[in-house]
Amino acid sequence: MKRFVPLLSLAALAFATPLVAQQPATRFFVEGRGGSVVPTFSIADVAKSGGAYGATIGLRASPRWVVMAEFDNGMHKDKATGLVDINTLHYMAKIGYSPTGPRERGWEALVNLGAGAVSFDVEGAPRKYTYFAINAGAKLAYNFNPSVAFVLSPQGDIAISKKDELTTTNAWVWPFTAGLRVTF
Repeated sequence: MKRFVPLLSLAALAFATPLVAQQPATRFFVEGRGGSVVPTFSIADVAKSGGAYGATIGLRASPRWVVMAEFDNGMHKDKATGLVDINTLHYMAKIGYSPTGPRERGWEALVNLGAGAVSFDVEGAPRKYTYFAINAGAKLAYNFNPSVAFVLSPQGDIAISKKDELTTTNAWVWPFTAGLRVTF
């Protein structure tokens, strides 16, 4: 029995080493993006579509699973006059699943879900309003090489808002952005 345990441990180590060697190294990435942000449903009665920029920090936890922190800033005008600035600030923590898996070259797809907050900063309002929000979206990346990719990021953020503050109880705002991803 005393010899069986060390032999079993050695056999397990010999078997596991090739499996670990096949796993890709954990990879971090950052994205910088620009595009537009589109309000829909009730919030679209108040705010127009506008420009947006955003950034993501991500960690590939396994070949298929990705953890991300994402920020988007949407710049709207009010629908009534077109003169009042309305900025939406989106802060999301997300988990993504890649049905294609990582690619060194070519197309890679990722679907994601998350939660966080969306702030509405309306020019002339007494304060900025921040609400809990949920997120669903995708990322489609074309990898030029293992380190650089072009990324498209359609996202949907639903803020659980207060009707007396924002005229609706669920503000749907959709950042549609594109940019570059750098992987380390």
